Amino acid sequence: MLMASVKFDSGPRTGEVVALDKAKITFGRQPSCDCVLKHPTVSREHFYIERNAGKYFVIDQESGNGTFANGTKISWLELKDGDRIQAGPFSLVVELPAKDDLPFVNRPETPDPTSPLEEGDNSPSIDRAHERIYPREYIQGIKLFNTKQYFDAHEVWEEIWLRSSGDTKLFYQTLIQSAVGLYHYERGNSRGARGMYKNVCEKLSRLPSFFMSLDLVEFERQFKNFFADLIENENENETTLPPDLPRPLICLSATDSDD
Repeated sequence: MLMASVKFDSGPRTGEVVALDKAKITFGRQPSCDCVLKHPTVSREHFYIERNAGKYFVIDQESGNGTFANGTKISWLELKDGDRIQAGPFSLVVELPAKDDLPFVNRPETPDPTSPLEEGDNSPSIDRAHERIYPREYIQGIKLFNTKQYFDAHEVWEEIWLRSSGDTKLFYQTLIQSAVGLYHYERGNSRGARGMYKNVCEKLSRLPSFFMSLDLVEFERQFKNFFADLIENENENETTLPPDLPRPLICLSATDSDD
């Protein structure tokens, strides 16, 4: 079976190959990283590549000089075959096998956002009027988010984000990054969670206070309250986060209906 990997194609380690043979591979200057990048422009822990559900993601660790993918500075990105990652003078090309050659990952199937509603598939924050007037992916993502299935929520919203524009695109990106921030939190990745928190707050400042039946002022309040302790605590080595904090919820306002 072919193994996913990254190959250095420029910089001090040109030609070397790093196998992506673990769920998480760390890259950085400190000796404890899986792949050590010895250069003063590289942070101690610069970025990591994570495998989840057969997909690979590059996540910046709030590095001082940034992580770049295909020439664009990123906080996180789903990787495709041939993508190029840059950190300081190091350039790595992603080599992913065909999906049929990827290792099987035993995990629950992501709900299909186009499938019919199942009987009893209701949420206190969503009514049938919402389901009629809003895209199916938006509603399905909310249900996943509110049941703490943050990875799946981000997957569903990303599909419709790619087809959107203007404030709607910005709105979906805000929801996606809020889900990613909570996903990092659940996995004990405090730096990744902080990075997404900053991105979400910046985008919320550019959106109206009410959008697609969602009170963004209330959502922002919940989101900031949840992350308050983490943001105030700048201990970069923190990995154990309180498990019992109430998670933010997406509750849509009631809509006018003829029914």
